[in-house]
Amino acid sequence: MPAAAGRALLRRRGLRTGAVAWDPVAERMRFLVPPGSAEELPGLLDWLEWGGIELDLAALAAYAPREAAVWLRPPGWGCGVDLVGLVSAAATECHRARLARATQPFAFS
Repeated sequence: MPAAAGRALLRRRGLRTGAVAWDPVAERMRFLVPPGSAEELPGLLDWLEWGGIELDLAALAAYAPREAAVWLRPPGWGCGVDLVGLVSAAATECHRARLARATQPFAFS
C-alpha cells in the first residue's frame, strides 16, 4: 500500500497488523498476512463493500524484501493478524490517501 496509507494504518490503536516492511524504493508498506490470505483479498474487499473502488492496495502471494527494505515490525511481531480488521482499515486509509492526493493543488515551476 502507499506509504501515506501505511503510516496512517500503523497509527491506529488496537489493530493487529503482524509484520510490516517499508520498501523505500517503491515507497510502499508491506503488511505480511498469513499464507493463503492474499487470495482472499478480492472477495474480502467485495464483502466489505470496497469492491470496484480503486484503492492502490494489492496482495502478493509472497514477498521477498529487497535489500533496501526495512522491517518496521519484524516477522513474529505481535500476536497475529486480524485479517478482516486489517483489510477494512487498509482500504479506508488507501481511499483517504487517494482522496488527499486528488485534492492537492498542482505546483507550477
